Amino acid sequence: MKLYLASSSPRRAHMLADWGIPFSTVKADVDEVMLDAAPENCAAQNALAKAISGSHHVDAGLVVGVDTVVTCDGRILGKPLDEAQAREMLASLEGREHRVITAMAAVLMPEKTAAARISITRVFMRRLSEHERQAYLSNPEYRDKAGAYAVQGLAASFIERTDGPMDTIIGFTMSDFYALCTELHADVRR
Repeated sequence: MKLYLASSSPRRAHMLADWGIPFSTVKADVDEVMLDAAPENCAAQNALAKAISGSHHVDAGLVVGVDTVVTCDGRILGKPLDEAQAREMLASLEGREHRVITAMAAVLMPEKTAAARISITRVFMRRLSEHERQAYLSNPEYRDKAGAYAVQGLAASFIERTDGPMDTIIGFTMSDFYALCTELHADVRR
């Protein structure tokens, strides 16, 4: 069965390629929402909207949409608009725990059957020196990342410990992907 990823994320594409899973990407015309609702609900709603949007470009196959949000004190930290906002986000995360939520939804075509999964990882970020913070923000890595950091990149040294799947933080929880494939009876390994 053909797999379609409704995401432009190079991280997600790289993970699938590393696992040897053939796929194509499809466009998902979705404006992500950051509602005042529970962060898990926002991530799930965004992931499902992406999968549904992507399914409009597919006759047959499995379309997967994913959304990752970072939350601290119940507040969603989206992608920073600029360096100043990224600095504020990092300051709110330093020296404490926050949660990274990755929701994944899949739509099986042509049946239009859908399923979703949510994974949560608790992340403990250490305090940063002003020099570390400035050095990190001088690199463009933070620009398209929820919470203004990428755990698989330069910010890896900021993380003291995690409780939950590391791939949830990266933005594509492989165990959830395989659970969705099983639930929808979609064999995408061929």
